[in-house]
Amino acid sequence: MKNSHLLENIFSMVTLRAMEYIIAFALVPYLLRALGPAQFGAIAFMQGIIGYFNLFITYGFNMTAPRNIAQAEKKDIPALFSTYFWCMTLLWVTVTALFFVGYTLLKLISPFVLDLPLFLAVYTSIIGLVIFPIWYFQGIQQMRYITILNMIVRFSTTALIFIFVKSPKDYVLAAFLLSCTPMFAGILSWKIIHDISPGILCLPVWTDIKNAFREGWQIFLSTLAINLYTTSDVVILGIFTNNTIVGYYSGADKLIKCIKKGVGAVNDAVYPYISKVMKESYERGIHFLRKQLLVYTICGSIGGITLYILSPWAIPILLGRQYIPSIGPLQIMAFVPLVVAMSNVMGYETMLPLGMEKIYSKILIAASVFNLVIIYPLISWDGANGTALAVLATETFVTCMMTLILWRKKILIN
Repeated sequence: MKNSHLLENIFSMVTLRAMEYIIAFALVPYLLRALGPAQFGAIAFMQGIIGYFNLFITYGFNMTAPRNIAQAEKKDIPALFSTYFWCMTLLWVTVTALFFVGYTLLKLISPFVLDLPLFLAVYTSIIGLVIFPIWYFQGIQQMRYITILNMIVRFSTTALIFIFVKSPKDYVLAAFLLSCTPMFAGILSWKIIHDISPGILCLPVWTDIKNAFREGWQIFLSTLAINLYTTSDVVILGIFTNNTIVGYYSGADKLIKCIKKGVGAVNDAVYPYISKVMKESYERGIHFLRKQLLVYTICGSIGGITLYILSPWAIPILLGRQYIPSIGPLQIMAFVPLVVAMSNVMGYETMLPLGMEKIYSKILIAASVFNLVIIYPLISWDGANGTALAVLATETFVTCMMTLILWRKKILIN
């Protein structure tokens, strides 16, 4: 029954990612052609800025909350739900207030101008992040609800993009429709949450909130480090080059992220399951993870080779001939999904359930420092290609460090 439930959750998450994958392959090429490299790059740049909001608001609760809910007794779930929801709400209000105070002060001392309509359009994703408690559905291992709600809204917004987004001047509308899915899915999710657990949201207990922040600290540091070498690369590229080059890089990066989302879907489904299994039987959990790592290695190697070979044909077909410069970044990052898949198994699915948050955090912080050291020289050397090489080098660094740690401790790899 447990295996059947796991397969249902994996199927739900993979179905969601497959749906996003199919939509992306139809939508991203359309937007790249309709908006052009400059406006598409402007959206990507703003998404990079909003990524920092995402980072501070999630704090690490996207990992600690599913694990703790999965391991909790049913009677304790309402208290956990309320704690994590109010923690994220508090962070949301605080971060937003600080941003607008900082932006107001910056305008007084510099000519910096924020594209406010574009910012507000992309900001809807942050509202969705708070009001759509995906971590709750992961924790109770009812991930079909995540899939159903996302599919309903995503199909609607995609249809609206094809109908109303026709030229570069429609870039703000495009950004809104790309970003608003979590917000509307979140609104719909509360009816389901109420049906599953009426009255689940209650007043927060300050002690529980402090404990949640304390427990999530190491994960937050890890997430901060991850964002420094993922989201920040696009922002740094935009600072030192221009929106057009960001657009070329983002074209390749969007295609790679489509593949990574498929891998991440399996990881998100497995994480609460393996957290519970590890608590019951360490040997059974390790056996499961070894099989998963083998499957990822074989499939990822075949996929990486295929993507590298087909890139010169895929880019003109999917993105248009104006995105020929995206071929180089795509070929460089062809094996990034494989490397990320391996590190997810070793870190996200192995280290965290075993309580190795500090080691996990240190590896990712070291990776962010490594990335910051190499990113500017590589951008100066070859713009978008240099950024892609920095991504590949940093992800490889993470995987190698995790492999070394687990090998020394005779966990998973021995």
